[in-house]
Amino acid sequence: MLLEKIENFEIFRPKMDSTKEVLHAIATFTADISPSFPYVNAELGGWDYDQTNEVLLLKLSDGKWITLHPQKIAIRGARDIEEAKALLAWIQAQINDIYARREVITPRNVSQAGLKFIEICSLLPMTNFKVFAYAACMAYAAALREGEISLQACTTLWEEKYREKREKLEAYLQSYGWRALDEF
Repeated sequence: MLLEKIENFEIFRPKMDSTKEVLHAIATFTADISPSFPYVNAELGGWDYDQTNEVLLLKLSDGKWITLHPQKIAIRGARDIEEAKALLAWIQAQINDIYARREVITPRNVSQAGLKFIEICSLLPMTNFKVFAYAACMAYAAALREGEISLQACTTLWEEKYREKREKLEAYLQSYGWRALDEF
């Protein structure tokens, strides 16, 4: 087990605005979890992975973020203490499970943050058909890059005449480990 014991777990309101209705938390430990980062990135579709500084940022739904450092886990946006504890337990279990299975996982050293908005736009039909709350393809492309909506939400993209664009877009997104936030 890579991350067995959490030494300290501090839960607090954001220091810049203590009136916010969310909590942040920082867990510290003596184990070095950085060897798990390329595998966690591959399995959980990390938003940003900085190999040089050994930092992996995971973007979750509802404005929640988990940042992994070699000996620290930072959680941003928990609703309450119970959710902060649950997020810590979840990421600790994920790190241990993924690291235990690392022999069968292809490590990923790129991240969604590298996705280029203009590249996504170039692979959309650009018909400006309204997709849920997005009035235009450019707004949908921005939401897609952020993982806020699924690729399947654009029904026009699934028409046969856009098959080649869709397949290129799927390959492009997958090359960065893209996932919609609701896939976690």
